[in-house]
Amino acid sequence: MNLTLLQEKKLAPIWEKKEPIKKQSLKLNGKPGGKRKRETTNFNLAFLFTNIIGALAKAILIVAFFYAVFSGYRFITHTPYFDINKINTTGIKHLSNEELNTWTGFLIGKNIFQLDLGKFSKKLATHPWIHTASVRRVFPQGINIKIKERIPFARIKLDKIHIMDNYGILLGPETSNLTKLPLITGIKAKNSMPGNNVADEEIIRGLKAMHNLNLLHMFKKNPIESMHIKSKSRIIFLTKNKNIRVYMRPGMIQESLKNLILVIDTIEKNEPNLKYIDLSFKNKVVISNQKKLKKTNKT
Repeated sequence: MNLTLLQEKKLAPIWEKKEPIKKQSLKLNGKPGGKRKRETTNFNLAFLFTNIIGALAKAILIVAFFYAVFSGYRFITHTPYFDINKINTTGIKHLSNEELNTWTGFLIGKNIFQLDLGKFSKKLATHPWIHTASVRRVFPQGINIKIKERIPFARIKLDKIHIMDNYGILLGPETSNLTKLPLITGIKAKNSMPGNNVADEEIIRGLKAMHNLNLLHMFKKNPIESMHIKSKSRIIFLTKNKNIRVYMRPGMIQESLKNLILVIDTIEKNEPNLKYIDLSFKNKVVISNQKKLKKTNKT
């Protein structure tokens, strides 16, 4: 019994001493912990505030930049200082500035920056007479237009006589200054609108043959100036003076020209009386003479 009491008396002070230590340690642990939390919170708020200010500053700068760009664009596209008042066009021979203005619309008075050069060039190139076109700005108020016209190559009779270039493109109705071009007849084209291509295989072969015939000496003074496509198997060429005809087959043009060259010396001797040359036979050239024809008519 006594031992038990003594042990209880010894344990009591120890327990009492340990309890204040626990409380003290709790207090000490609580105070530093609280200070650290406040410091961390203050640090996070300051960092966040700095980021917000930086982002706002960047946003203001971006808005200011785009506003300046927009204001500058508005100024240069509306100020009269950049209104077009001079157009320089080169390369036109058969067209006129009035025709071009009618085709594309008038440019005088329009802002030089608002003109879409690519679109304008494409619009020019759709004109039947224009092969290629390029446009450039000449600051502050000028436009340079460079045009390459199509080459008038022949006249072709459809619903009426049209001008055709060397690619077979219809350029428009016949004009008084182009009446000396070769004439093509016998064509049945469905669409005779300017800008359409009407050159079929017979026309291309016939034009090549006409060109080669006119290179020969016998046709220098009296060139072939018209071509009639009678059928797909027969082409008739007629000279300027309408006194000599040449017959060919479209599929035998090269062979026919070679045969003609072989006998051309003989033909030239009888040229004043020549009626026609028929080259539509294989390995044979048939010649008809005016005097012989007359003698035949008398009999």
